[in-house]
Amino acid sequence: MRAAARVAHVHRGPARWFRPALYVLALVVAQGLLSRLFDTLGLPAPDLFLLTGAALAWRLPALSALLASYGVGLAQDLLGGGMLGLHAAGVAGGALLVLFVRRSFGDSGIFQAFLTVLAATLGEWLVFLLLTYWMRSELVTLDTLLGIVPVMFIGTLLVSPLWERVIGWAMGPRDGQEEHFS
Repeated sequence: MRAAARVAHVHRGPARWFRPALYVLALVVAQGLLSRLFDTLGLPAPDLFLLTGAALAWRLPALSALLASYGVGLAQDLLGGGMLGLHAAGVAGGALLVLFVRRSFGDSGIFQAFLTVLAATLGEWLVFLLLTYWMRSELVTLDTLLGIVPVMFIGTLLVSPLWERVIGWAMGPRDGQEEHFS
């Protein structure tokens, strides 16, 4: 009981923002380093921003998760200098499919982790495809879908267990399957 009281005390006041602020710094630094490293290898980097959006979908009510995920993607757009709003919509689309996984499947370890990354990646790229069609542009091509998406998915999947530990440290444990849906 005493340990629980101490933990509750730590998460009050300005200290409750310390871990999330460190997480944002770690997210930006880690994604930047991974992007540089994978660019030298000619491969797409794992998407830590997408994993963050997926983690928010497991920890927040549905509407809040979508809005927060959109904000995470918008931060990615602002930092990356790409098309403003593209990753914002993509990360929110990924979070939307993760919300479906959360509602449909319990926290079942490695199977659920695989489904989360798969749903987030599919949601992001489905939104990219929709935006490509809507804007009549060449943002996503068949070569992109066949060459980049599978490699990015595998890289993101491989990094996800480690990054989930970082997310858990910063944001706390996940809620149960039906939490926040009523």
